[in-house]
Amino acid sequence: MDSDDPEQRIADLERQLAEQKRIAELERQLAEAKAAADQNRAGGRPRSFFSVQTGASQGGDDRARQYAESLWEGLRSGAPAGPGGPSGPEMAQHRAAFMQAAAQAGLSQEQIDNIFKHGKATFQVGHSSVVYSGQGAAPDYSAFAGPPAFAQQVGSKRQAAQGRRRPLGLRGWPDRIGAVLGTFGLCIGAAASLTAMMPSSALWTSPFVCDSGYQLAYDTTNYSYKPGQSGTSVSFECVGATGSYEPSWIAIDAFQTVLAAVVLGAAVGIGFVIWRLIRK
Repeated sequence: MDSDDPEQRIADLERQLAEQKRIAELERQLAEAKAAADQNRAGGRPRSFFSVQTGASQGGDDRARQYAESLWEGLRSGAPAGPGGPSGPEMAQHRAAFMQAAAQAGLSQEQIDNIFKHGKATFQVGHSSVVYSGQGAAPDYSAFAGPPAFAQQVGSKRQAAQGRRRPLGLRGWPDRIGAVLGTFGLCIGAAASLTAMMPSSALWTSPFVCDSGYQLAYDTTNYSYKPGQSGTSVSFECVGATGSYEPSWIAIDAFQTVLAAVVLGAAVGIGFVIWRLIRK
């Protein structure tokens, strides 16, 4: 019969499907059989178990128990499984999946040997899970793939963030000093402009720049320094009942600078709050 005969092909596929179903059935029986056997042997002690499972199962038998023991022994020794265990191709698949999971977990050969020696490991392979814990000890979850990969991922992100962060040593001080001086200059310029355009804005400094019994007052004078071009000069005086005197311009400018800094800081703070609200 021709090897390309459709009926022969269908028969081969049906046979392969039946074999796969049989393997799946054995794996389903394996978990319950091994767990029940270990509970009977442990007699109340922390159980030591090995299971290969693909879904819920009921019951178990000696064949499933023998299959599990042969599979585990084959993984430990690297030799072919004994009678009643998985076939050569199945054993190779289990071994390859186990080693792939260990490699993805970042385990070295020494760590893998240690896992086999102490019998404590948890690996998830495809749709199956292979679990074994040492008798008398709780399962050790420190050797499976999840935490190491997560730690490496977090570590790499943290290192990348630290790499982008500006150094906090002496190399960062010029930027900070420049920012402070720039902000200070901005406040001085804003205060001078405010005082020149609105002299009345400086009257609040009267208690600080004038003596008791005197009030701060201002006067403006228009002048022309070119034909068609003129300007305005501002002068301040502390006026009292007995006379007047000129206050310190430096003091007035200093207080106006403080006012400008407060207004600028409030504006920046409000802007930051609005930005945070928009981001949310």
